[in-house]
Amino acid sequence: MSRHGVVLVVAIALVGVGLVAYSTRDQEPTETERIAALIADSSNKAVALERSPEVPDLPFDDNPDPNQCGIPVQWGSNGQAWLTGIWEGELIQPEVYLYDSHLRLDVTGKTPHGTEVQILLFQENPALDYYFVKIEGDTPLEGWVPAEFLSFDPVT
Repeated sequence: MSRHGVVLVVAIALVGVGLVAYSTRDQEPTETERIAALIADSSNKAVALERSPEVPDLPFDDNPDPNQCGIPVQWGSNGQAWLTGIWEGELIQPEVYLYDSHLRLDVTGKTPHGTEVQILLFQENPALDYYFVKIEGDTPLEGWVPAEFLSFDPVT
C-alpha cells in the first residue's frame, strides 16, 4: 500500500473511533467543528508519522488540514517563474526544495535559489498555495513548491 493509502486508512480509522466515542456521550450538542477538528488532528498526526526526515520545516504556516486543500488546476500559457529561497528579506534556502505533493511527505529534488521554472499546475489551499513546477535541463526535475518560494519576477 502506498504512503498516501496508509495515511488515508489511518485517518479514516481515527475518525471512526472518534465518531463512536462522540456518539456514546450524554446529550452534548452536536458540533460539526468538533468532528472537523478530530479529522484535522488525525490527518496531521498521520502526515507527521509518514513525512520523510529529509523534509525541512517551513518558516511560515502550512495548511492545518490537508483534507481542506483544493484540487490542482492547469496553469495558463505563461508559466515562467523563478524559485526563491528568500523569506522576510533573508535567504533561508539557498537550495529550494520541491516536494511530492502539498502534503510534503517526500522531497523530489532541490535546486538553487533563482532557478527558472515552468509552472504546470496550481493548487489553491486555505493557508498556503502550491505550484507544480518543471525545471528543464539535462535531468528534468518536477515537484510542488510552496507559493512563498516562487517569484514571477527574475530572482538574483
